[in-house]
Amino acid sequence: MRLLRTALTLSLCGAAQLGAQSRGTVVVVNANVLPMDRDTVLAGQTVLISDGIIQRVGPSSQIRIPSGATRVDAGGKYLMPGLADVHVHMVGPRDFQEDLLKMYVVQGVTTILNMRGTPDHLALRADIRAGRVFGPNMYTVGPYVNAPFFVTPDSVEQEVVAQKRAGYDFIKMHGELSREAYARLNAVGKREGIRIIGHAPRTLGIDVVFAEHQYALAHAEEFLYDTTGSSRDADLPSFEARIPELTRKMAAADMWLMTTLSAFRIIGLMAQDLPAVLARPEMKYLPAAARVGWGPANNPYTQRFGPDKAPGIFERHRLLKKLTKSFDSAGVKLLVGTDAFNTGVVPGWSTHDELQELVDAGITPYHALRAATVNASAFLGASPCIGEVRVGCVADLLLLDANPQTSIGNTRRIAGVMLRGRWLSRQELDRLLESMGG
Repeated sequence: MRLLRTALTLSLCGAAQLGAQSRGTVVVVNANVLPMDRDTVLAGQTVLISDGIIQRVGPSSQIRIPSGATRVDAGGKYLMPGLADVHVHMVGPRDFQEDLLKMYVVQGVTTILNMRGTPDHLALRADIRAGRVFGPNMYTVGPYVNAPFFVTPDSVEQEVVAQKRAGYDFIKMHGELSREAYARLNAVGKREGIRIIGHAPRTLGIDVVFAEHQYALAHAEEFLYDTTGSSRDADLPSFEARIPELTRKMAAADMWLMTTLSAFRIIGLMAQDLPAVLARPEMKYLPAAARVGWGPANNPYTQRFGPDKAPGIFERHRLLKKLTKSFDSAGVKLLVGTDAFNTGVVPGWSTHDELQELVDAGITPYHALRAATVNASAFLGASPCIGEVRVGCVADLLLLDANPQTSIGNTRRIAGVMLRGRWLSRQELDRLLESMGG
């Protein structure tokens, strides 16, 4: 993030089986459905799933349950699409990454976008899709496209073409490029049909991003930085005054934004009181190596920022929330992206933190939920669709004890998760949790 400068065996079915799309028929009955294509709750619904795809949604009295179908009684709980985090980092060796994948699923995150990719991530994506690895649907960018690795417009063009042919889902801009190279990056991406996402070029500023119509920005904080890549305390009042202008430009450019508000805030919290951050209950589920890496001896943020820097970080966080609310009011397309596994950002749990951040910024729970569901489907170009409870969409579903449109914190009250048509009860999720950490 750019602030200021064990294999598991499940008792009921193997991980490989869970990773694959279900080939049977599952029926969820007596559910209050949040379809997410509109702001409503449909009471007393039955959802029929076959081969991992939603086939029917309707009143329970009108849908016949096929013989031999697996029946899940929702008991009047709330059924919504699984959540998406479109800014995560899959790091470390394969077994470490497979542990991270489980953390997403137990928190109802059924789709992720890895934001720093290698050929190994293409292999992991293939193994998830084939059912050889248990985890959420995964998309990935390729290696970063920036100087000094790619300097000339021609070298940038060659890299975009190579990543497209390799099968990456997006190209990530990160760091510095010349104005000419950045223009070529976006032009070739459009020509090749692969979308450019990531940061604003560090020394060019935000206006060139609008001019070139980059597909998505990876952080709300990108708007804080000037053409030297800096954000100075003295500049914050002028930034606040520019929020209406930035909102107009962002809406006109029709770009997506990954908000990452919770990741920004956690840096301030670590600077203020690292032991309190490390004491959060979810920390125990991280692989042990991660807890060591985030501790006081190695934490990259507390080595740079002492407690005296926390107020400035929190002031920037306040302004970013104000910017995000302005964007939402103007119809800017928001996405839940959390920078998961950036230091202090716990995969899976961070998705719920980000939803809370959006609501705290003044965004309605429905709009916050859309940023993690139906918006993600449109952004990813998912086919079949995800992020909605409707016929034809992938059966990635989240069953909650209470309505998240009443209180966004209810997304944490998970009664079960369906991953590509495979049902994971609360008991199975608890067994996964018990296997984590160490």
